[in-house]
Amino acid sequence: MKTLTPPTIQVKWNFVRRGKKLFPVLISGLLLFSCSDFESTPDNQIALEAQAKKSGLDPNDPGLTFAAALSQGLKNESLRKFVSQNIQDQFDGDLNFLYFTTKSQSLGGPNSKSVTFEEALFGSQSNFRSQESNLEFDPLMQVALRGNDEQLIDFDEIDGDIPILYISPSQDLEDNPFVPMILSDGNVSEWDIRNIPDQPVLVVSQNERLVKVPKNPSARIATYDACIQSATPYFSDGTNDFYFYTDYFCGGGGLIGNPPVGGGGGTTGCDRDLNNKSDHVNQVRFATFEELLRAERWQDGEPEVYFIVFTGSSNANLQQIRKNVPIVARNRWKNCSIFQCHAAWVETDIELFHWEKSNYGEIFTIRWFEFDGGGTRTVTTGMSTPNGLGGTNNFQFSSTINLNDVDLGTAVVEYCSKAALNDFKIHSSSSILFGLRLDD
Repeated sequence: MKTLTPPTIQVKWNFVRRGKKLFPVLISGLLLFSCSDFESTPDNQIALEAQAKKSGLDPNDPGLTFAAALSQGLKNESLRKFVSQNIQDQFDGDLNFLYFTTKSQSLGGPNSKSVTFEEALFGSQSNFRSQESNLEFDPLMQVALRGNDEQLIDFDEIDGDIPILYISPSQDLEDNPFVPMILSDGNVSEWDIRNIPDQPVLVVSQNERLVKVPKNPSARIATYDACIQSATPYFSDGTNDFYFYTDYFCGGGGLIGNPPVGGGGGTTGCDRDLNNKSDHVNQVRFATFEELLRAERWQDGEPEVYFIVFTGSSNANLQQIRKNVPIVARNRWKNCSIFQCHAAWVETDIELFHWEKSNYGEIFTIRWFEFDGGGTRTVTTGMSTPNGLGGTNNFQFSSTINLNDVDLGTAVVEYCSKAALNDFKIHSSSSILFGLRLDD
């Protein structure tokens, strides 16, 4: 693995305040190079441009400029409190907030009542080190608190010395995992995104919980399903509407306690022949901890898992059914000891349908994804189902998903697989395990 810094260079970081306590950590060998302190602008332009080129980014990337301005702005107490509060609000269930929807809000505080977040970073207020800016920022650009999951649970307030990482939507982290890192003292370096920081950091990146939909009605109808048609956008930028991904996938079930597994049985015939209850996905987990990391890395926050059920129904509305797994804290998806982490079950209650063979056929296929936003792309899913005459009917389904969504594999579910409350089968795709049982 690449060595980030000479071992003789040391930097002391004060990261996050919890209550009245500060948690400092000494990091060795982190800075690749150092430059002079900031003088008249909120970013060290030479160092930023050098690091941007090293990361394969446009030196004039607005997001990088924003990250630098934010790093300097955090020296102001009112701005720190504003950022901390918006992170804690968790507008989408995660420790993050959007610049676009908060830039016109007042910072508050005794000396800053009329100063907005945008003015504090880029305006001409004398209380702030700033510059005029006509940069066009992506409406989905967010500020997120990231790091070791357990350290984020009791988050209270960030400190002015917290480092900021910038992850450009255009950077391929698989090919190039080194991203720009900006320290409050003006030093610019890089961070290997494959490593989780010892203490929390702020990450400026693109939000993954919102779906961009053109305001053009014909484009909406052609591209997106009925759930978006009836949903209310979280915000609009004049050209596009932005919806939560839970709206896009028609919501999901609630979370429940641990259902009983195993035992029972002793009946004859198929479980679904013996009652008229609906099928429910009652528990989900990644097949391995490595699959969790592949689907959603530490810097991206909580996983957003969804699935599409493909059936043999002759009714077009029943051939593809999308559902999402409710969002839970990232640490709910794993079980970690001192030495190792394992994937953990997330207990859910996601209703599918009452499985009548005349409507849905004798099997269905379920394909899992992790939602990562971006543009759109089309994927094809094949399925074969018995036709009742000794042969099979073959289907090819086309689905529109997001450009960066991670494919978590496909599983085939048979009508006669065990589905009783106390004796149901655990099904498997290449990356996901899930329980499917009849409602109690």
